[in-house]
Amino acid sequence: MASSVAVALGEVFTKPSPPLTQAVHRFFASRTTFEPHPEVLKIAGHFPDIAASVLREANCSLPLSFTCTVNDKGSVSLLGTDLCTPASAYTPYFAPLTTRFNKAFPVKNSLWDLFKPALNETQLLIHSIPLNLLPSDDDHLFPSLHESIRNARGGSILSACYFNPHPESREQKKATSVVVTVAPPNAYAILPCINLCSRNRRVEQMFSFTKN
Repeated sequence: MASSVAVALGEVFTKPSPPLTQAVHRFFASRTTFEPHPEVLKIAGHFPDIAASVLREANCSLPLSFTCTVNDKGSVSLLGTDLCTPASAYTPYFAPLTTRFNKAFPVKNSLWDLFKPALNETQLLIHSIPLNLLPSDDDHLFPSLHESIRNARGGSILSACYFNPHPESREQKKATSVVVTVAPPNAYAILPCINLCSRNRRVEQMFSFTKN
């Protein structure tokens, strides 16, 4: 992820990008049959070096340091130790990584599917947008915000909706919050605030919790 550049007293300096959450820099592959793998310790111990070898052979300039885990369903996860490099950056190398992994730890009837990022989208909450500057329904909200956010930060959103889904209750207020969905690498182009409708609006990441 590119670092942001700031200018002060005629000098240009680089501001480091904020670290990503753990889920954003993890990618994984599931077995075609969900069952434990007999060589869990070997996989966890050796696959980080195997992955680094595959990336080095492909002249990959991304960080090559990983940790590896295997769950009780046989799915393997690689976690990049560089906290500012998202898993999506490794997408061009997922196919050769999967091929090498299946050759290194072959299983007759249950191979691993193609690696993919663990987190494919992130929800952000944008606060205090005046209601009289927004369309009244969700169907028209996305095109309106998509253009404004792209103009403000150059990032794209995947969807948009009102945090409060009930129009009748929104009518009693002057401002509202909206939920936008973005690809994880684009989240930090919008966090922690964005200039919309000529004012800075506070932005925070939304987290959902499910009961076991």
